[in-house]
Amino acid sequence: MNTITLLAAFAVFCPGGEKVCDVTPPSLGEGAVIETTNLVGAVAWRIRFEGDGERVVENEEWTFDFGADLRCWPVSHAQGEYVPKTLSTIAEMAPRPGFAPVAAGIGEMHNYATSYPGTAEGPLVVEGAGFVAAIGDAGCLDYSRIRFASGAGKGQVKTLLEGTSKVHAPYTTPWRYIHVAKDAASLANAQPGVMDALNAPSRIADTSWIRPGKVLRVAKLSTDCAKDAVDFVRRNGMQYIELDCGWYGQEHTGDPLKPGLAPERVAKGEKFDFFEILRYAREKDVGVILYVNREPLKKNRDAILDRLVEWGVKGVKYGFVNVGSQEWRKWVTDAIAAAAERRLLVDIHDEYRLTGIQKTYPNVMTVEGIRGNEEMPDAAHDCALPFTRYLDGPGDYTPCWKNARVKNTLAHQLALPCVYTSGWQFLFWYSRPDQIDESNPALDFWRRLPVSFDETRFLQGEIGKFAVVARRKGNVWFVGAINAGQARTIVLPLGFAGNGTCKVWLCRDADPAAVRGCAPVADETLEVDSLSVNCAANGGFAAIVEPRTE
Repeated sequence: MNTITLLAAFAVFCPGGEKVCDVTPPSLGEGAVIETTNLVGAVAWRIRFEGDGERVVENEEWTFDFGADLRCWPVSHAQGEYVPKTLSTIAEMAPRPGFAPVAAGIGEMHNYATSYPGTAEGPLVVEGAGFVAAIGDAGCLDYSRIRFASGAGKGQVKTLLEGTSKVHAPYTTPWRYIHVAKDAASLANAQPGVMDALNAPSRIADTSWIRPGKVLRVAKLSTDCAKDAVDFVRRNGMQYIELDCGWYGQEHTGDPLKPGLAPERVAKGEKFDFFEILRYAREKDVGVILYVNREPLKKNRDAILDRLVEWGVKGVKYGFVNVGSQEWRKWVTDAIAAAAERRLLVDIHDEYRLTGIQKTYPNVMTVEGIRGNEEMPDAAHDCALPFTRYLDGPGDYTPCWKNARVKNTLAHQLALPCVYTSGWQFLFWYSRPDQIDESNPALDFWRRLPVSFDETRFLQGEIGKFAVVARRKGNVWFVGAINAGQARTIVLPLGFAGNGTCKVWLCRDADPAAVRGCAPVADETLEVDSLSVNCAANGGFAAIVEPRTE
């Protein structure tokens, strides 16, 4: 690690030697220096405030000058849609109307963050001639997040903080970085190493209890439906059920220490025996995850988490947390740490995004911070996510199965848990067990898909157009491919799985002319050294590839 003065600007270059951009630091006055570190394909820096005493940081304006008004992939908020723009048009962005204030039954409640029109969240991905670059922050545990705005020149973008940050010197800010690669797939392959290098080691000494898995949300809060979910999980190679909002009444005002449906639901004759569900899941060796809204957590966090431990619950899903400011960044970090102390796994929903905290607290299985199937995005957005949002780490997209509102094909949805990274994969979102045809052979892909992998490779892709990802467990490779916009033939040599021919079980769009919906998935077994798959316009394929043994 090197230390340089705040006065120094620096240039960033492609691996081939061409300049990508100039970076100009802010002026923060006396007692501040910059620490820098060079990584493979990336440079990162952070500000160290020296001395003793309190300091209030109003802003932190770093300027990136790319020299031209390049194409980029910004979102105004974490659950926004990825649509390509240019650096100068970030200034025109606005959060979707009404995304910040949400009626919660207790008056207006800001469930996400302060709205910053004309800015974008990180990481911001920029495409230039012969390179793709990502700029963002890492290791943000107790400091305001950075956002991006158009700079004074058309090729410029600058950073700003989501509110002031109060620090007590000596103090070091989170890392800021720029990561450059030759193409989107190379960027996605290398980014986990960059984020890993820029975050603190695990603060959990014994991680043997941390177990990823596949999760089924209990789509209807009834005793029978929950027991059916437990049985479905056991039959289909899954590990957890999740009881979502409503298990302790109104999610914002109810008391998680007093489980049970809201009175109006009881009056309708709905039956929900919370403790019988926990008993049944325990008997079947199925883990239980419970949703808890941030309002009860603000009042009684430790008592709630202690009670979850008493009940034998394996994990907690924090809902409607606020994000962005220093105060709320620290609040969420403390909530993650409090869960870790009690050996509780964590999912965080709504606008929260990771900056690598999953290394420091590996009990974080996944977070939302994504426009997933709760908003039913189109296939182009899906094909942007692996090279934009997922650079930050796991995302809870919630793949669906045979849902008429989905805007892509069934083969596309089938591939998503392989394409997208998440320690908890919430599958069959919106579906109850009695609505799922378990005899469909394509579902064997989800059954056989591991919950963790030994290796991941992004094999092919263009942001917003298509993505092909292969993940290895032992000597078996699981491949997911998603496509958008137009029908495409994806040719995939199988050399990554070994020399010679491989045994391949392939699930693909039965009708390459399909556009969306529940059209059948065709499956076949092949022995080939290369795949050539015709994908529908918004389709894809999933495959299991094994080296052929003589």
